[in-house]
Amino acid sequence: MKTASITALSAHPQSATPPAVNPPHPISDTVSVKAQFENLTVRPRPSLALFSLLSTIAPAFAQQLATTANEEFFELRIRPLFANNCYACHTDEHMGGLQLDTTEHALKGGKSGVVIIPGDPANSLLTKALHYTDPRLKMPPTGRLKDSEIADVETWIKNGAVWPQTSKAAPPLPHSAPYVITAEQRAFWSFRPIASPAPPPVHNKKWPRNEIDRFILAKLEERNLKPVAPASKRSLIRRASYDLTGLPPTPSEVAAFERDNSPNAFSKVVDRLLDSPRYGEKWGRFWLDVARYSDDRLNSERDDPYENSFRYRDWVIQAVQQDMPYNLFVKAQIAGDLLPQHELYEAGLGFYSLSPEFQDERVDATTRGFMALTVACATCHNHKYDPIPTEDFYSLMGIFNNTELHETPLAPKEEVERYEAQKKLLDAQETEIKDFINRQANELAEILAQNTAAYMLAASKSGNPVLDKETLDRITKYLTAADHKHPYLKAWDKDKSPPAARDFQKLLLDVNKEKKQIDDENHIRLGLNPSRENLSDANLLSMARDKYVLWEDFFGEKGVYHYGDGTIDRFLSGVWKNHLDSLHTRQAELKKQLPPHYAYLQTITDKKTLVEQHVWLRGNKDSPGEPAPPHFLSILSQGPPAHFSHGSGRLELAEAIVDPQNPLTSRVIVNRLWQQHFGQRIVRTPSNFGKQGDTPSHPELLDYLATRFMAEGWSLKKLHREMMLTAAYSLSTANDETNYAADPENRLLWRGNRRRLDIESIRDSLLFVAGDLDLKAGGPATAFGPENHRRTVYGFVSRRRLDPVLALFDFPNPVATSEQRLPTLVPLQKLFFMNSDFVMEQSKALARKLQESTGDDNARIAGAYRLLFQRDPTPAERKLALDFLHDSQNAWPQYTQVLLSSNEFSYLN
Repeated sequence: MKTASITALSAHPQSATPPAVNPPHPISDTVSVKAQFENLTVRPRPSLALFSLLSTIAPAFAQQLATTANEEFFELRIRPLFANNCYACHTDEHMGGLQLDTTEHALKGGKSGVVIIPGDPANSLLTKALHYTDPRLKMPPTGRLKDSEIADVETWIKNGAVWPQTSKAAPPLPHSAPYVITAEQRAFWSFRPIASPAPPPVHNKKWPRNEIDRFILAKLEERNLKPVAPASKRSLIRRASYDLTGLPPTPSEVAAFERDNSPNAFSKVVDRLLDSPRYGEKWGRFWLDVARYSDDRLNSERDDPYENSFRYRDWVIQAVQQDMPYNLFVKAQIAGDLLPQHELYEAGLGFYSLSPEFQDERVDATTRGFMALTVACATCHNHKYDPIPTEDFYSLMGIFNNTELHETPLAPKEEVERYEAQKKLLDAQETEIKDFINRQANELAEILAQNTAAYMLAASKSGNPVLDKETLDRITKYLTAADHKHPYLKAWDKDKSPPAARDFQKLLLDVNKEKKQIDDENHIRLGLNPSRENLSDANLLSMARDKYVLWEDFFGEKGVYHYGDGTIDRFLSGVWKNHLDSLHTRQAELKKQLPPHYAYLQTITDKKTLVEQHVWLRGNKDSPGEPAPPHFLSILSQGPPAHFSHGSGRLELAEAIVDPQNPLTSRVIVNRLWQQHFGQRIVRTPSNFGKQGDTPSHPELLDYLATRFMAEGWSLKKLHREMMLTAAYSLSTANDETNYAADPENRLLWRGNRRRLDIESIRDSLLFVAGDLDLKAGGPATAFGPENHRRTVYGFVSRRRLDPVLALFDFPNPVATSEQRLPTLVPLQKLFFMNSDFVMEQSKALARKLQESTGDDNARIAGAYRLLFQRDPTPAERKLALDFLHDSQNAWPQYTQVLLSSNEFSYLN
């Protein structure tokens, strides 16, 4: 076996270090490769970055970020959920010995034992009870929570079950004096009006390329620091290409840039990249993180895809590509149906129509996504840190409670009416079939239950030819099962006598009768067509737990006596069988006549009848307090906020958010763009500009950018250009020991930050360099798999089951708005490159592409380095490669896999 060591990285290699955190000395990153004829095993040599990671990641701030985020999550999601569903029984009443009002009580558990295991939702009794998977333990007893709510509890437990308030939950308070915002609160940095600061003077007048650089250099000079040297042209074009398109530059593009010695050479590169259709795909995906975009609903029981979700995704990409003014972009997503030329903007309402289906989440996504305020933390009480009273939260929630999901057709009226008429006939037919089968199935189950004793006795002996064989097989299997989750078979298991069988039969018939009576009463309480919300809120009757388990075992959809569509037919005869056959025949005819579903946008619209919103005391819908008419946030209003008076108030809310007098919206978006270009933020908590968030490293620069952004027509492309044409953007990632000692986190931007590519860029680049990337734009989402060669932005994003490769590389969970991706460094990421079928296929494709090119192996090796790393190989790298290719069988695919697995391919230097 031939063993070779391939140095796949440059003399200034990329470390596997998180963004904005670089060690004080260069790190060697040689990848050792054992190439075997029949297999390939890649064992990365342990990098010093792994050992220096914890000491260089600014642990205090990282811990602060995590703690703050977890506390916010509890206030936003968990406390309101407990208040609505658990406090009635599990505070002072402590039913089952369980109290859910403090950390200590919650972790102590109840009579069933510990219910919360921090970090382990799968084994926590609380999540099992919420999922209703254990017949003995179903909470809340009035009805199963929404999938999104259960997912929130699981996320909370997984993240350590952080409970910021340790004191006992406070009882509802009576109405008190109006909430008063103090002058000190209004003076907080993010609530102050945006200033228009003049760029500061600097000593080194040659270094700045524009006004942004003067703000950065002034901060450095205050500390007697100097920026490092500029990056090479090859590093710079690679950085710009990935930043604006998510793809590497081609060798010809690199060569052209290197030959261009004009003063505006880099500005021409930036302009070309901003005009590329790949720009909209890259930056549209950035916004989709904030919009918590998904192609399916959050449903734990089954796949539940949206039919037209891609239309919102495509609208976002096109809006970004066409440089729609950001203030209009925001308004379209809040109230696109209410704007002039609404047909151009309605697709933007997917921001709400494709979201998790609970109203408080819409408040959270709106205020955090556009204004970086955690308003939803005021659900149960006035915000603990920021000047946001509870009434402000409910005034905004009332806006969304007065909207409803809507479908906006994109087809002619006649086509829509034809489809709807035919679909109505088909739905009615399917309902008739279902009702008929349910009636027959229930009657059949009751008939079979009358012979339960006979079936039991036959099962314990040699059978009975008079009884139905399939039913006998079912009950035999049931009775011989090892574990029954009810106690009613103990007498039978003891002696299997006729009296025991008759007693069990009588009990089973009585339980079925009781179940029917309870169902009838609950139908009266709920009405004929209960909604999901009704089911969660209603005070329903329920059976004793053990009786319900018994009923489910015999009469439920998977019960011993249940025969449904496709299995009940053999029990029917005469007019019953003929009727069912005719129903199915008619169903098939109607399906055949149903035209294809017309295209439509998934949007929202104002309800025809508006409902007055009240404050919910302690977050409890059943405890309404004072009215909360729709209005903007008090802290962002001059004096008492004016009430919105047009419809639900969505358009007025949108106008208030993008009002130039609002000090947050422009600051937030320029901070988000800065984060993407410089590897860190001016404000390191991009969705929290409140007191628990970070303070800006360059407050004057932030305001300068926000002012310029609005003055330039809210143009994102102009903002990209201004940021990227700075001397700061062009800095190399080289280390300077003096600078590092004074500013190890590089908050002052004395050098560039090494960054790992996001998973979209990694996957797309693997396909791109192999020549396999399908650049078809738009259309329905494509499931990830071996045949999917489209850009990752067009792949299917699931709330129910996020693609494992996306999750491995820190793709955000689309259940909630995501302000930033926190990069992880785990062995499985390197194993992905070593063992993934996808990576191996692209390695083979790249090898074929190189081998088909003209020239010898020497030229092909150089071509591979230029294609993957935008540079030539060093003499040592060239020699290692030639030795490996000469001495190993099937060498080219193995060699290209090593190159694709290197850090240099996945990191920006």
